[in-house]
Amino acid sequence: MTTAKPRTIHSIQILRAVAAMLVVLFHGQLAYSTRIAEPGFASESYLFAFGAVGVHIFFVISGFIMVFTSRFDGSFNAKGFMRRRLLRIYPIYWICAVLYLSVYALIGIPYDIPLGKIVGALLLLPGDAPAIIGPAWTLAYEMFFYLCFAVTMMAGLNRGLAILTAFFLISIASGALLSIDNPVWNLMTNSLLLEFISGAIIGWLLVRNILPKRGGYTLILISAIIFIGGIIWGYDKLPSVVMWGVPSSLLVAGVVIAESAREAPIWMRRIGHFGDSSYALYLVHILVITVVVQLALSFPAMNQIEPALAASIIAILALAIAELLHHRLEKPLLRKLNPKRPLIPAREAEASR
Repeated sequence: MTTAKPRTIHSIQILRAVAAMLVVLFHGQLAYSTRIAEPGFASESYLFAFGAVGVHIFFVISGFIMVFTSRFDGSFNAKGFMRRRLLRIYPIYWICAVLYLSVYALIGIPYDIPLGKIVGALLLLPGDAPAIIGPAWTLAYEMFFYLCFAVTMMAGLNRGLAILTAFFLISIASGALLSIDNPVWNLMTNSLLLEFISGAIIGWLLVRNILPKRGGYTLILISAIIFIGGIIWGYDKLPSVVMWGVPSSLLVAGVVIAESAREAPIWMRRIGHFGDSSYALYLVHILVITVVVQLALSFPAMNQIEPALAASIIAILALAIAELLHHRLEKPLLRKLNPKRPLIPAREAEASR
């Protein structure tokens, strides 16, 4: 069985940026409509809440990227893999966490959490991860997936993926049978783990060169229909892993197939850099929202801004700050952390988070 040569998939870059922006729009509209002004129309908040789907898209992409960017031509280097992941996730997260603690104290709303919980948040421990940066709860899932991936892939890609899939399925089934009130257990048994697996399977199909060559746009269309259908029917009527995880998986598979069949257009290559800053955007956007809301509370004129418009303005501002943070701080920091060897191999540079 042959292995496809890894390369940059620009559409995944775009999808990462879109997923991050959906989350920002959701949180921005929610905060503004809750604290500042009434929504412009009845279903506005419901429609913006669809932005939570960005997390599910991220999970699928994460599973895909881990397979797509890892080297299996020799024995899998679990230690090197974890080192790259830890350096990619923690340093910029710690910087943002300190920024949150500092800014919140300066604007008069300091954190009221015990030191132990702050330490847990800085380590991204289950249950404590969102204590400083709310959306960081997803990073606890990411770290668990990375650990499981590193251990299982030492058995090789084929066997490792089979073991990882079986382990997650057994864990989820155990959670359905045993109700234990423990954050670690809740994480290990959450059906969201299936989204990482679906992405890893898409990556496996691609690197083994057995991903279908056609049908990419059809899968994208089907995913869009399911997303729209979920909004119309009620996306809270089924578990999110079904309502959002399934179409997210189809969407990721669709864009990968579509770009594999035809070279990415020049416009996609030019704006793909927004995918690089998506992690910084995900980390910093709640801080931007908080500052904007505090300003709106202080300046009555800002109370006239409709929440949907305010969310759009917040998203643009957060994106600009994330781009600055990524290019001026995150990238130089990553280069300094590993000056002898690129932290992210060249083929990962535009596709890995």
